[in-house]
Amino acid sequence: MSEPRLDSKSPPAPQAAEKPPKADHHFVRKFADSMPANIAESFSDEQLRVIIRAYGVKHWSRHAIDLRFTLPVLAHTYYFVLLAGIDKRPRSRNHAERHSHPFATLGNFLFLFLVSMLLISFVFGAFYILKSAFGLNIAPGFSLGIWDSIQSEVGGM
Repeated sequence: MSEPRLDSKSPPAPQAAEKPPKADHHFVRKFADSMPANIAESFSDEQLRVIIRAYGVKHWSRHAIDLRFTLPVLAHTYYFVLLAGIDKRPRSRNHAERHSHPFATLGNFLFLFLVSMLLISFVFGAFYILKSAFGLNIAPGFSLGIWDSIQSEVGGM
């Protein structure tokens, strides 16, 4: 019986009771690309299943929060991803990822600084509008004109 080949263009059709070959799995394709072709072709379907299990490769589950978008800026496109949910990974993997992807980087600092500045600006703006709505005048004779603009748009409160 011939074993499935990783580089074959059309894998043999699986029989009714048989699972499809794991050589079609994206992890296995990347794994095979990292080694000489003759070695990659020598793995049996059973060996590939064990390798997948050993590396803990699973299908991605849905997250409670899954926001992904790209933002084109000049000649580059930047991607943003925010995922949140219950962490089901083993603690050893979390510990290893903490070392390979440190939180304290310049990019993370700049991003958090920008988000903090936007949040602080929003909070101060909201307090300024509330102050103006209640008629509190902290600096007599000085106004940014924001409340006057809101009143003219809304129709005088």
